Amino acid sequence: MQPPKVEVAQMVSVLDMKGEELGWAMYDPHGPLSLRMLSLEKKPPNFSFFEKQLQRAVELRTNLNLTDSNAYRLINGEGDFLPGLVCDRYDTIAVVQFDGRGPSEFWDKPRIAEWILQHAGVKSVVEKSRRNAEGGLTLLAGLPALNEIQVQENGVVFIVDILNGQKTGFFLDQRDNRQYIRTVSRGKSLLNLFSYTGGFSVYAGLGGASKVASLDVAEGAVRSAENNWQLNALPPANHKGLAVDVFDYLNGENEKWDHVIVDPPSMGHSEDQKERAVAKYTELFAASAKLVLPGGSLSLSSCSSHISFEDFFEIIRESMSQARRRGQILRVSGQGPDHPFLHGSHEQRYLKFVHLVLV
Repeated sequence: MQPPKVEVAQMVSVLDMKGEELGWAMYDPHGPLSLRMLSLEKKPPNFSFFEKQLQRAVELRTNLNLTDSNAYRLINGEGDFLPGLVCDRYDTIAVVQFDGRGPSEFWDKPRIAEWILQHAGVKSVVEKSRRNAEGGLTLLAGLPALNEIQVQENGVVFIVDILNGQKTGFFLDQRDNRQYIRTVSRGKSLLNLFSYTGGFSVYAGLGGASKVASLDVAEGAVRSAENNWQLNALPPANHKGLAVDVFDYLNGENEKWDHVIVDPPSMGHSEDQKERAVAKYTELFAASAKLVLPGGSLSLSSCSSHISFEDFFEIIRESMSQARRRGQILRVSGQGPDHPFLHGSHEQRYLKFVHLVLV
């Protein structure tokens, strides 16, 4: 059966092969996901139905007891039964993003923004385009918002550039892994590859690291990492920021470190890029392992949803083999609990984080 010819995303009834109703979905004529399920009830969901899902999302975060943190994922799309709708909170600013043209057309932006303003404890709700070139920030509700804001995460302070930063401004999904790095850094030298604005670096410094280097190809990100280091009153002499291509650095660098963290951007944005992504991850991790001192640590991460945990462990196995290193795995984790995923959709568990000690 051919899909209906429609110009904009809209709600549709979903039938099984026998013609019996399964529920209601968002039909997207533009993207690779034609249907995103909204409800399994017999009657079509209205805004009151979606308000209940929004309330569930807010209550979930309240119950998570995010101590000393005013920056977290407030709405996680399909993981909160609100497909294609993402909202991150940065203290008094809520940043909304839509996963493509279809969800952007489907969701009632003014009503959702007003609901967030009234119930989430923020003063501004802005929409951020998925790509900065598409228009930057648009005020949806509340007071005009600044492009940058100071936030607190586990008591650690960061400046978040909402307008120019990656995603909605900060990689909130790594919060728990950053806190873990803080607990294993005392007295250690640490190299943070693809450091962005220095999240792992600052936590390592607060954990007592003796020397930290933040490497990123973007000069602005490196400057932000240095600023965030200073913002947390850490010793300036203990941190070095380098604006270099990580692959160039790995090809020419011989200095060894107690701990190397590798948190690269996604190497594959679609299933047909998976083979190339696996090869790039393997090359990167193998080169990084060679910079770890005997008995030192290697922390590896991937944010690609097309790389499963099984794939990731195979990548680690092959990269350790190429580097001629052996490792013991101390920690396996993913995104924080403010990024929930549905029990029947493990693809939504996109973030992978593994900490190894190498011999």
